[in-house]
Amino acid sequence: MYLNDPPVLKEHLLMSSYSECLKKKRIATRNSNAQYQCMKVKAVVKDGKIISISNLD
Repeated sequence: MYLNDPPVLKEHLLMSSYSECLKKKRIATRNSNAQYQCMKVKAVVKDGKIISISNLD
């Protein structure tokens, strides 16, 4: 989720698939003024949570 102008990354969430992300993005976009983006990244994950994003694909 990106907020402010210029957009700043404020929150990220691990999804099991790209289609799941798109479904949640549609719902979230309807209900807020934030900018949402689905993307595949290389990340360090621990206990199902993203610790850090190491590289954008």
